[in-house]
Amino acid sequence: MTHLLDDIGVTPDFNGLPPSVYHGLVHLTNNAAAVLMLVAGLGLVVSLIGLVLASFTGNRELGERAKGGAAIAVFSVALLYIGVAAANYAGHLFS
Repeated sequence: MTHLLDDIGVTPDFNGLPPSVYHGLVHLTNNAAAVLMLVAGLGLVVSLIGLVLASFTGNRELGERAKGGAAIAVFSVALLYIGVAAANYAGHLFS
């Protein structure tokens, strides 16, 4: 299982591009997944704060919305990792 998690990496083919464009695209691909993870993590933190507030105030509607937000944040992280793993698998298949 750890081999699958260590294998995740995005390495697109930038052959033939000018150096400035190449370095910009490499920088973009290196940071895209990190930004998505930060947004999902922020969503999870906000949802957990909502769950704490719902438990203190006894507000069931806020609790249900916070549970839904937490589920969406976790699902988005899982979807990101599945997408990267599928792209790496397809890349290894054709190389």
